[in-house]
Amino acid sequence: MSTPIPSSAPVPLHIVGEPPASPAPDVIGTSGGPGRRPAPAVRPAAADWAALGVEPRWNGQETSDCAAVLSPFRGPATGLEPYKRYVAGARQRGETVLVVACIGAGQHRHNVFSGTVAPGVHLPDHYGSIAANPLPAGLSPELADGLDHAEHELGTRLLNRPPSAWFRLTYLKEARSSRPGVARVWPPPGEGELRPILLDGLGDPVAGLWMPADGSARWFVVPHGTDHRLLVEWLVQHALPAYVPGALTRARSTLVRDPALATDAEAQLVKRIAEEQRAHERRNTELQQQLAALRAVADPLRDNLLFGTGRPLEDAVHDVLVAAGATVTRLDDVYGTKSADLLAEYDGRRVLVEVKSANNRPPHSLPDKLLKHLNTWPRLTGTEPVDGGVLVVNHQVKVPPAQRDAEVYTDRAFADALTVPVIGSAHLFDWWRHDDWDAVRHAVFGATGPAQPPETAVPDTDLKVPRRPGSLSRLRR
Repeated sequence: MSTPIPSSAPVPLHIVGEPPASPAPDVIGTSGGPGRRPAPAVRPAAADWAALGVEPRWNGQETSDCAAVLSPFRGPATGLEPYKRYVAGARQRGETVLVVACIGAGQHRHNVFSGTVAPGVHLPDHYGSIAANPLPAGLSPELADGLDHAEHELGTRLLNRPPSAWFRLTYLKEARSSRPGVARVWPPPGEGELRPILLDGLGDPVAGLWMPADGSARWFVVPHGTDHRLLVEWLVQHALPAYVPGALTRARSTLVRDPALATDAEAQLVKRIAEEQRAHERRNTELQQQLAALRAVADPLRDNLLFGTGRPLEDAVHDVLVAAGATVTRLDDVYGTKSADLLAEYDGRRVLVEVKSANNRPPHSLPDKLLKHLNTWPRLTGTEPVDGGVLVVNHQVKVPPAQRDAEVYTDRAFADALTVPVIGSAHLFDWWRHDDWDAVRHAVFGATGPAQPPETAVPDTDLKVPRRPGSLSRLRR
């Protein structure tokens, strides 16, 4: 017969506001006249508190023994009795003051200095406040670095179930003036810090943790409209075990157990789990570092092949050819504009590489530039014969890569008549990212490989191109 698990008491939690109330019934015979009714009290949405393991304590109820404060609409009124009694009880027990405050609820106003401003959060004592500026719709925040487990969990939950709006958070300390003749604030402003949990695209916090310098309190500031059940679940399952474990111990919660009372088997398994977590964190750190190193190399080359023009695009093509095993010379540094951009050599073959870009569909005149350089090449000082040339084009630069034409030239009559290879830089990118070096060499040097051959090009003008055994005929299919 199994021993029943001892039942735990619900954790007392101060919910700033009035308890949910069912609508008043209509009474037959009463007047429905136009008299002005009193404004409704702020009431959080109803929740299954017992299922969440929480005993809600509303305004007017005892708060000194509460584990934390949840303010669903704005920061708690720190000067009123419920918050003061909660703080006094937490300090008496030696516990951290834990507050979750939603920011941004209420009417927005416009300030000539700071733009549109939503209602912020007033911090206790003389620590100042946190301001909220509404941000555009469609924002996709990211997790900040250096978060502990509970902070990371809150940020992840907010990303998975985002609120209806985001706000840029700014910590405003109370003014302290040292100018002669100006009254000083007394008591002096307290020192505190707003640490980000989620950041917008400009690096500004949209959810964060405010802490005074002595670490006696933790105020988690999240956007108004965040799911209340999400916040309560996070408080009970993650924030209280991390920051106020004594509250769970008093409630005999299974989320917190005294290690001194564990069995040997439990203690050994807890130790093993901790070791596995540390090993996972070390491995994850190593993998993240490897990924960052790969991206440091891939990002500039990816960007230049898909969006680059001029020298950056030329550099990216150069790097891909070198990665494919070719020896590449930058001809601009030797001959300027009299020759193509690159001379590539591989397995006894030598080709000129002309690199161009076009914001939209490329003009039909681009192959002429390569053929002109092929015609000029023998007359340049110190040159050796080449086996032809290839034109690389980054076309439709202003169009997202997924929406671009698959080939550089879509006019089939023109494409079928081309006599020099034309390769889209997007093809080079695909071969490069898949390490398909045979495809790169096949496209540029005509080497045997699994890839389909690139397009070939013909000039619009009658230019004489030097032909040698195995030159352009090897590149033309």
